[in-house]
Amino acid sequence: LYLHPLRKIPGPKLAAIGPYLEFYHEVIRDGQYLWEISKMHEGYGPIVRVNAREVHIRDSSYYTTIYTAGSRKTNKDPATVGAFDVPSATAATVDHDHHRSRRGYLNPYFSKRTITNLEPFIHERVTKLLTRFQQHLDDDQVLSLDGAFCALTADVITNRFYGKHNDYLSLPDFHFVVRDGFLGLTKIYHLARFLPGLVTILKRLPYSCIRMIAPSVCDLLQMRDEIQDRGGEEFLSNKSHEAKSSILFGALADSHIPSHERTVERMLDEGTVILFAGTETTSRTLAITVLYLLTHPECLKKLREELNSLPPVKDGQYSLATLENLPYLNGVIHEGFRHAFGPISRSGRVATQENLKYKEHVIPKGTPISQSTYFMHTDPKNFPEPEKFKPERWIEAQQKGIPLKKYITNFSQGSRQCIGYTIAVGE
Repeated sequence: LYLHPLRKIPGPKLAAIGPYLEFYHEVIRDGQYLWEISKMHEGYGPIVRVNAREVHIRDSSYYTTIYTAGSRKTNKDPATVGAFDVPSATAATVDHDHHRSRRGYLNPYFSKRTITNLEPFIHERVTKLLTRFQQHLDDDQVLSLDGAFCALTADVITNRFYGKHNDYLSLPDFHFVVRDGFLGLTKIYHLARFLPGLVTILKRLPYSCIRMIAPSVCDLLQMRDEIQDRGGEEFLSNKSHEAKSSILFGALADSHIPSHERTVERMLDEGTVILFAGTETTSRTLAITVLYLLTHPECLKKLREELNSLPPVKDGQYSLATLENLPYLNGVIHEGFRHAFGPISRSGRVATQENLKYKEHVIPKGTPISQSTYFMHTDPKNFPEPEKFKPERWIEAQQKGIPLKKYITNFSQGSRQCIGYTIAVGE
């Protein structure tokens, strides 16, 4: 309160003296601290101290200072990456330089050109999805949109990472245990942030014990262990085109990557993060976007009119390049991004080389600073009537030369922007 470098940052004293206030709202009340932070901003202003070591800023114009690109070295807050125990994954890499090298190995697999090569497979999976939709309609069955879209995205991501997919789109009710495992992990996320060794201990228990504690997580860990036990040999011995184009095969076989960075264990950490981020977040965005279209028939009508204006093509399968040029479709997609939010939990960044300044406040280097996507996407300065679904706002912004897209942060921004951005947009 009196000697700490952050003592002059506004905020409640209970938050400044330790993790107690945050623990109560995150663990006891199950992830409600964001709304308490919102109240703090209403009382203390755009910059608040949310715990003993972290600052949160609610100012859309400052976002790119926190989540920066370029040469300024910015580490990830260690407190935000230990919960799921995937220490060797790129997304969980704390150090700026180490993250940069790890991401450099993966970047070629997520380039725009690579995603273009995925188009036939995505078209094939979407056709399968539409067939399942029709089956549910014919049988008068209720359809789980988030489950269906999760099966779609899981097929695409597993095919990209492992060189094959499990045809999740064929499963009854689109239900697969891997998704249950990920959802199970999210249920203990808040507790695991305060007890970072929790998942590590869980992984070391016998399957019988894990199944009693967290049955859905058990299936995920068991699948991961089976792949690790088989080692990388079966992937390296698979000479098919699909396997060779997979991230796992490419990384294990690339002699330019240091040997300690291309172990099966590290690639499984990478795969766990990519599979979770590439399925649940994208499928949720798709489901929410469709929901808004169904509840806003005027928007659905405009979208159909724009799509119907395209010249006919074989099988009705338009290229990504063609669809990217449709203004209303792009407005629908970005309004879907805005309303789905992506992860709204805080993901702090740490400036390592210099102090940062926000208005009259100096934030010492080494301090975690964050800004939630929720506040970015609901800022009325950039998005008037933010609660409304208005694809037209994106067309109007483009016509006026307003760079509205820079305020969409569901994929984060800067040097640690989601590596799967191009795949997600393509889907």
